[in-house]
Amino acid sequence: MNPGMNQLLKWSIENSENPHNDLTATTDPKAERPSGHGLNEEAIRSLMGGPSDADLMKSSMAAIQSPDISLDNKLVAFDNFEQLIETVDNANNLENLALWTPLVAELSSAEAGIRRMAAWCIGTAVQNNIKTQER
Repeated sequence: MNPGMNQLLKWSIENSENPHNDLTATTDPKAERPSGHGLNEEAIRSLMGGPSDADLMKSSMAAIQSPDISLDNKLVAFDNFEQLIETVDNANNLENLALWTPLVAELSSAEAGIRRMAAWCIGTAVQNNIKTQER
């Protein structure tokens, strides 16, 4: 079992209440509850399944813009980015995440593969999506 899941299980047992066995237990929703101390980010990530789509989108764009990343890896990052923005919600998040400007800037790249992927991503983001078409 994942160590993060073990920690999450331990935390939940330590912070759970069993009102059936405790005659002094209260059902008052305003009563003081145990704090979430002891539950670390790794345990939460195990429970939630990893980084959010927004985090993955930002990471992909960071890789695309990084001078330290090879062309092949940039193209993989672009492919991942394109798959993320296929959903309308993620395409609409491009503006909130300030990713439109760097995406459009890649249309001026010296590498034809980068320009092609940037155009592909822009096309994916705006297809059947009036909100992004108006940008």
